[in-house]
Formats: sequence, structure tokens, C-alpha cells
Amino acid sequence: MEVSKTQFVLNSLMRLLQVFLGLAGWMGAGLILGLHLHSGLQPFLSMILASGLGVIAIVVHESGHYIGARLHRMPVLMMRFAAVEVQLRRRDWKIRWSPQLKGRRLGGYVMAAANRQLPLRKQMLWLVLMGPLANLFTGLISGGFGWLTQGLMSAFFLAFAVLNLSMAFANLVPTSRILPSDGSHLIAWWLHRDDQRAELAPMRLLAMSVAGVPCEQLPGADLAQLSQGAMPQPLIAISYRLSALLNQRNFEAATQLEQDLEALLQEYAQSLEGMGTQITLLRIEFAFVRAYLNRDAKHLWDDWANSDLDWYCPWLRPRCSALRAFLNGDLNLAEHYVQQTLAAASNSVVASINRSEGLLANTMRALSAVAPSKDLKLELAP
Repeated sequence: MEVSKTQFVLNSLMRLLQVFLGLAGWMGAGLILGLHLHSGLQPFLSMILASGLGVIAIVVHESGHYIGARLHRMPVLMMRFAAVEVQLRRRDWKIRWSPQLKGRRLGGYVMAAANRQLPLRKQMLWLVLMGPLANLFTGLISGGFGWLTQGLMSAFFLAFAVLNLSMAFANLVPTSRILPSDGSHLIAWWLHRDDQRAELAPMRLLAMSVAGVPCEQLPGADLAQLSQGAMPQPLIAISYRLSALLNQRNFEAATQLEQDLEALLQEYAQSLEGMGTQITLLRIEFAFVRAYLNRDAKHLWDDWANSDLDWYCPWLRPRCSALRAFLNGDLNLAEHYVQQTLAAASNSVVASINRSEGLLANTMRALSAVAPSKDLKLELAP
């Protein structure tokens, strides 16, 4: 208990230092700009401009993390710059405006999967360190330009330098709030020696899924560890297990898993903030299972108002539409939706999704042999 209290006090002190560095950078940038701007809107104009430069500094920081990941061929799935979310895919990328929940706001992040061909320590150290290094390098370069130029241009360069340098040092302060800071991660990965530690199960499972390992071949010990973790890890474990059952066409066992989900949601009812989309995605999958087992399209999910559903799983809606069409006997329309599903799945960075959706496509196509048809019977895909 005493150690926990000590850690809490130390973390609070480090958080104060981090906030101080961030505010000092923002106010310092505003002061530099204010000394060179002559406007009746002062001091608001200079602080607004400093905030804008701060957003650009966030982009620099997260871009550094991205470069750090790609240096060791780590697949990058998602990035965020303040309220802008970027999803990287195999053939392209998507971007959207997506404000974060109050109380859970992050300046930005890069979500990457580990490269299974390399030790974790080296690639994670580079991933973590490159964010602050990008700010440090940009700050020094910008400061040099500020020194060489004059007037308002010099002020902008110097303000941008101050913001980048303060962001670099603030992120290196070891703290933990919503997520650990770069400084905390840096210490943890510097001390890291064992890639098979139990608490790294989520990282190992994600890396295997991205590499194309089928869900039914994921290590049971890692899935068990994930089930026992803090939310949302148990939800992710259910998602892996459900995908494994669907790959094996064991739809009956999947219905039992739905009961496990509802029991889990009751147990953690007070800890589900921010997990609504993940829960809805699971419920859509279970609705798909019921519709398939009962051969009744009325069980399929109909409420697609949440734009997050198509953002995170663009293959899910066309797959549900394909099953509806198969059950209604409209095989041409069903195949149209199947192709949409497969195209979306093949574009995902997570290679196991492409395989899973291909198996489900063949499972649905098999319905054409027994369902009343308005079209010619479709041949099963190889």
C-alpha cells in the first residue's frame, strides 16, 4: 500500500512537471509571437497562432513515431493527431474528423503491431523514441531558421522551435494518465528482456493476427491471459474466440459465446465507458450467427447509424447484406455484396481478417444449395 501511495505521489509530481513544460512551451511561443504581432486582437491572436503551431508539433511528434515503426517494418494500423484520425490500409488510407471523449483525450497516438521477425525491445525502443526525437530535431532546425531570419518570419520559426522542444521534453517525463507517456514506455522497454511475459499477450496476439495467423491457431495461454486483463482486453478475447469458431463453421458454439459476452458486460457494467462501438461490433457478429443458424434475416443487425462501425469494420455491413440476400434467394445481389466484403477485408492491414471473411463467404455461398433461389445456383468458391 505504501509503495502504491509513493508511486501515486511521484506520478503526480511528474505530471505537474509535464504540464509545466507544456504550458511553458505554449506561453513562450505566444510571447515570442506577441512581441512581433501588432494587432488589436492581442494577446488572443498570438495564443491562437501558438495553438495552431502546437497542433503542427503534434503531427511532427506522431510522424516520428510512425517513422520509428516503419524503420523496423512494424505494420501501422491507426494514427491520431488531436481530433483527426487516420486509418492505414494495404492499398490506401482513410482520414476523418473524430473528436475524443471528454476525460479520455490524447494529443495523438500511433497504433502499430510488432514485427514478429525481430525482438520486441529494439523495435519498441525506436517506436517510442522517434516521437520526441522528431520534435527535438524539428525544434533545433526551426530554431536555426529563426536565428538566421528576421521579423515576423523569425518569430514563427522561434515559436515553433519552442513548442517542439517543450513537447519533446514533456513527453520524455515518465508519467501515466490515460496511457503511459513516452518516457514511461522508454524506461519499460529499456529494462525489457523477456518477449514471452504474460502481460505482453495482447501485443503477441495482435502481431500474429496482422501477420495472418488464423484465430483458431492463436495460443490458448495468451487468449486466457487476455480474458483476465483489464477492459477492453476481455472483449478482444471474445472477438478472437468468435472469429475462430466462425472460421471452423461452429456457429452453435458461437451462441454460447454470446452468453459469455452478456455475463461479462454485467460484471464490468461500471467500466465500459468508451467501449460502445466495440460492444456493438460484437453484437452485430452474434446477430449474424443467429440469422445464419435460424436461416432468418430478421435477426440481422439493422442500426448502422454509428459511423464507427463502417470505419473500423468496413467488411461487416456488406457481409450482413450478403447473408440477407442469400436467405432471400437473391444470389446475384448476394454475390455482389460478397465481393464488396472481400474487397474491404483484403485491404485490411490485419491479414487474418481476409482469410476469415473468405471462409465466411464460402459458408454463405453454401446456402445457395439449400435456400430457395431466384437465380442460377452459384458454384462454391475454391
